[in-house]
Amino acid sequence: MAFSQRRHWPFAVGLTVRGLAAGSSAASAVMLALSGRPVLGLITAAIAILILLSLVRAARRAEQAMRELADQLAAGADDHPAALAPAFADLDDAIARAIAAMRRREARYRTGTQADEALLDTVPAALFLTDGAGNLLRSNRAARALAPAAPAHFADHPVFAVDDAATLLADRPETGRLLRLTDGRLAHASIGIFDLADGSRRRLIAIQIVAEKLGAVETDAWHRLSRVLAHEMMNSLSPVISLAESLVDQDPDTRLDRIQAAAAAATIARRAGHLMGFVERYRQCLAIPQPRPAPVDLAEFVEDLASLARGFDPDVVLQVAGMPDGATVAIDRELIEQALLNLLKNAVEAVSGRRMPAVTLGWHLDGDMLFFTVDDNGHGLPADAEDIFLPFYTTKADGGGIGLSIARKIAISHGGTLIAASTAEGTRLAMQLRV
Repeated sequence: MAFSQRRHWPFAVGLTVRGLAAGSSAASAVMLALSGRPVLGLITAAIAILILLSLVRAARRAEQAMRELADQLAAGADDHPAALAPAFADLDDAIARAIAAMRRREARYRTGTQADEALLDTVPAALFLTDGAGNLLRSNRAARALAPAAPAHFADHPVFAVDDAATLLADRPETGRLLRLTDGRLAHASIGIFDLADGSRRRLIAIQIVAEKLGAVETDAWHRLSRVLAHEMMNSLSPVISLAESLVDQDPDTRLDRIQAAAAAATIARRAGHLMGFVERYRQCLAIPQPRPAPVDLAEFVEDLASLARGFDPDVVLQVAGMPDGATVAIDRELIEQALLNLLKNAVEAVSGRRMPAVTLGWHLDGDMLFFTVDDNGHGLPADAEDIFLPFYTTKADGGGIGLSIARKIAISHGGTLIAASTAEGTRLAMQLRV
């Protein structure tokens, strides 16, 4: 910024004159005292001191204005300091501009904060923000509606059982867990952790009341599962019933009827065995063991997996696309291997008979999330893609219909998920795991 010479020359001349006057007065006081006129010397010395004090006062006014501005910035106030002398008009203008800029920033911050609070208050989930010690820092409207008064510490919140509150404060981030509130309602809880610029850690706890929504989802799930179960049982029981009825009408003394009865009994036994196998597959689908994570070298794990998968069909080209070597994560190798082999087997079967069958196994790490993808150039997904994850749902004549269901359960047990999507080339199955 250019300074105004017109304002500063008079001030500079004034300071110079006062400085010369102070120096001359001091010298005169010394000379008068030495010449035997001490009274005049004292008067002259007093005049010199007054002139010096006026110089100091001018400098201190500028210093005081800057100190007041600094104090206001520290305290967040936006009052303008006392006006300076005309000679300090440029400094006064600079202070005014600084305060105006600070007011604009504060206005934008308040507007942004109000918008953020309004946005959070529209979220149906109850949100709690805590510090590393579990102190409750902020909450949204849904969280405040859970209890008449929020305590200072999250562990003392009356809507959560003591063990549940302690678990939510101690758990690492995960996909979610179901818990029972003290008022009897069922809720879904999820946790997020992030660090601020000053190095302090914050924990975001989200609570969603799911009793009503869960009932609708559960009803739909049972409806779809019952449809598949009924279809499978009818396929097995219908011929059994028909053959059993035909046996009643046969003459056991007739040789032809005895042969037909034996064949019917064999068919009944075969269909009963099929039904027993179906029940066993249902048991396997429900009995997924808890993961036991251990360090796994991902590059070596993926190569071993690809080697196994290439044995499904030598005519299918199976490629691997992943990160460089050196990444190690803690997962349950046996469970994840089982899940991914199910995905790869489905992909290999999906491209069987294609002109240039190809499957790609991809993987990458992003923070604490591990992603696996299986892409194929097959025929794509059915109209309702989610049906492929239903137990016993299959589009193959000899399919068991539990591979993808088990794979999704394994992904969920690792704090992740498994989704399917059609692509321009075919199908992509994407598994996400928390590590």
